[in-house]
Amino acid sequence: MNAGIDVKNPPSSIEEVTQAILGLADGGEFPPERQLAEQIGVSRHLLRKALSSLRGENKIPEGRSRSTRPSNGKSRNAKQAIATRANIASRTSPAELWEVRLLLEPEIARLAAIRGTPTEIDDIVAAHALAEPTVFDRGKDNLFHRAIAVASHNILAAYLLEQVMDLTWDETIRTRLPAYTNETGWRHHEMIVDAIRGRRAAEAEQATREHLVAILKWLNGGDAATPTAK
Repeated sequence: MNAGIDVKNPPSSIEEVTQAILGLADGGEFPPERQLAEQIGVSRHLLRKALSSLRGENKIPEGRSRSTRPSNGKSRNAKQAIATRANIASRTSPAELWEVRLLLEPEIARLAAIRGTPTEIDDIVAAHALAEPTVFDRGKDNLFHRAIAVASHNILAAYLLEQVMDLTWDETIRTRLPAYTNETGWRHHEMIVDAIRGRRAAEAEQATREHLVAILKWLNGGDAATPTAK
């Protein structure tokens, strides 16, 4: 398997690693990076430098090192993922998205109040400080909610929320949202920040729930005088 490579004295320079990579070539194809690094006996960081050097010299094609399989399958999978997302965006609704956020975010806020480090809580406070009470800004809103997700220290919950928020900003969804009013949800954000900063987990959960319920009510055609359009 490692013909030509001294496993007791693995290559240490870029030049040695590039030669080892070329020595393992099989019709121009290479194993995935992790497997290739193990075979050669080097770190993936050094391996990637060597791969970059080889690509720069046109000795290997772009992206060829990552898999022994043709790239058509990956391209097909990527296209299917895009098609699936487009299909979901066209079939779901803004209200459904906020229903899912209601399942996730109150608990995420509760965990953030319990688990968030002082630095992470400072990040939440700083993200909120960027917002203006009567002006909605998509980027600042995303930053605020993602900062809370990070502070929850639940990677899966943060990942799921990321997927839902990405769908929230899909143009198919955005064009179906009601018109915004001057209310941006800033007051609710203020309550959430205050509860998390004070380590009051139950209050953080409740404030987040009230925030999302108010938005959901607005999306479902509730009183337009007091929506919290995010």
